[in-house]
Amino acid sequence: MATVLLVSHGTHGDVWPMIHLGAGLRGRGHQVTLLTHAPYADPARRTGLGFVPIDTAEEYAAYLDDARRILLSRVGSPSPPDLLAHYHRTHLFGQLRAEVEHLCELTVPGETVLVGRHTSGLAPLIAGELRDVPVAWVAMTPAQHLLLPVTEHLHRTALAGPINHLRAGFGLGPVDDWGAFLGSADLQLGLWPRWFDAAGDPTPDRVAKVGFLLDSAGSPDPGPVPPEVAELLSGEVPPVLVAGSSGQMLLHDFYSAAVPAALDAGRTVLLVSPYRELLPATLPVGVHWFRWLPYRSVMPRVAVVVHHGGTGTIAQCLAAGVPQLVLAHSFDQPDTGARLRRLGVGEWLPSTQWEPARAAALMRRLLDGRDHRDRALRLRAAVGPASVEQASRRIEALLTSADATAR
Repeated sequence: MATVLLVSHGTHGDVWPMIHLGAGLRGRGHQVTLLTHAPYADPARRTGLGFVPIDTAEEYAAYLDDARRILLSRVGSPSPPDLLAHYHRTHLFGQLRAEVEHLCELTVPGETVLVGRHTSGLAPLIAGELRDVPVAWVAMTPAQHLLLPVTEHLHRTALAGPINHLRAGFGLGPVDDWGAFLGSADLQLGLWPRWFDAAGDPTPDRVAKVGFLLDSAGSPDPGPVPPEVAELLSGEVPPVLVAGSSGQMLLHDFYSAAVPAALDAGRTVLLVSPYRELLPATLPVGVHWFRWLPYRSVMPRVAVVVHHGGTGTIAQCLAAGVPQLVLAHSFDQPDTGARLRRLGVGEWLPSTQWEPARAAALMRRLLDGRDHRDRALRLRAAVGPASVEQASRRIEALLTSADATAR
């Protein structure tokens, strides 16, 4: 039995894959602890994971609010000064130090593997140096690897000074080559399948593509479909599902493009967003708002899903065999949208083209005929929970390799 320590930052799309991975590892007999934001304590513990909060609920809310301010103010990456100011305002350097301390305290050399979310998982890299234990870095999308030069630039130009100061406090030397440091994990895991990788610019061969992480043995039951939704799904013309971001990481005109596109195509709209305040005060006739829906049960019964390009939603759509329309803002979203188009299971629009008429035209393309749905249904069998086991085996092999090296 190994001790696996997982670290993740961000929103649902960043944290839930780690919970699924942790559940898979726990099911294989390992002791697993997740270090992440305070609001994820309950789902982590329900899954049987140990839990260490890296912030409070109030600090997490402030972090998200500040992240939205810099990430949604422009198309593309934040400038180095913006990023550095964000780290100082939200006390992320202090959080990083605390994460390293927690990891070092919980680590038993020869028995522990550290796992961090790609690009933000600096604590496992630093703790791995300090405690001489293997480290895995987990990327949620191919673009996280393809955009690594941008990540390297931001660390070198914005974050290097404070991080190297922190490293000195632990008795470590400065990082001179940020590309080498960010690529120094013993295992690079990619949470997407090879056929998705082949639908765009390929990621490096060193990245182990294990597939999308969906449900795991410890995942909560999604619950029944609400009666009012079941009635809307039972009609002859399937509705369109507009899935808002769980972390509010959406440009404000996402809904003003997504909803008219579905209505113009003559479809009822199931609008899902936890944040009613982001939506118009009065919703058009034919639009039904819900804070949450059991996607696993609802998605196979809708005509199209409109979303912002989060990998978790993409994987759920592929598993349901439903076409997708991605309204992509920046970062990895255009890349994932373009891959769906090449696979023939979806369409996408960059945020500079979010006019309702353009979105409506793509919506009609997805709804006319059966080509997109047929291709989505054929891919459905290639998405499943076996990916959790593949990822778990890769992480287990790190400890085996470390033991062999020690001998």
